[in-house]
Amino acid sequence: MQDTSALYKQIIQNLNHWFETTVVIGESGDLVTETGDLILFGGTAIVVSRTGPDSGFSESQLFSVSTNIQMFGNDPEIGQAVSQEINLKMLQPSGDLPPMAVVIPYVRACTATQQSEWIQQGVFYIDTREISNNDDDLTVITLHGFDAMLMTEQDYASTTLEWPAKDIDIVQEIASKIGVSVDERTVALMTEEYELPLPTGYTLREMLCYIASMYLGCFIMTDTGQLRLVSLLELPKETNLLIDKYGDYITFGGDRIMV
Repeated sequence: MQDTSALYKQIIQNLNHWFETTVVIGESGDLVTETGDLILFGGTAIVVSRTGPDSGFSESQLFSVSTNIQMFGNDPEIGQAVSQEINLKMLQPSGDLPPMAVVIPYVRACTATQQSEWIQQGVFYIDTREISNNDDDLTVITLHGFDAMLMTEQDYASTTLEWPAKDIDIVQEIASKIGVSVDERTVALMTEEYELPLPTGYTLREMLCYIASMYLGCFIMTDTGQLRLVSLLELPKETNLLIDKYGDYITFGGDRIMV
């Protein structure tokens, strides 16, 4: 979970707030109208850099955006390297989207008079696309993509480490191989310094799963595209306070009763 501003927290406490979505696709593109037509200047299309949420596709061009991830399920499962997916349906942008184009969704909280900062919701890579026409005869593109965890489905074919190697060094090398960084919370969590042999015949993902199991957790990609270990060891110690049938705390001498 990302840190959010005081303004964001203030807005979501307002009963009349809503969330606005924008999606950035690729590194750059042509400026278009809400119906997907090119905006021209002197007969030339205007190229914009899509390096931030303000240059993304707005809700007027988006039909639906959804992401999903399941780490522990109904019953805790450890030793996983979980890939998140995105499904996106929108007006077809001008120009071709290259294979494995980057897709970054953002949301922000809004009221009639306020808007929070944009909150990134992942980094994805397009793997399939489908083009169709809607009832208004507009061209619609449906995209599906995965985050960088899918790139760990490759053999651990080369290494610069000395083996046996420490677990955190292996995670750092895997992250480097797929072009991402390691979330600082993972470094803080992995303090056991387990030493592992050279992973001959194993994929990057299998190594992540093995390391995750030793820390009772799963590896995921964060909302900002970093590799992170999420562990059951991070959960706070459970405390149960005695309550009545209405959910109110039962107190004794003004103190809550812990059971």
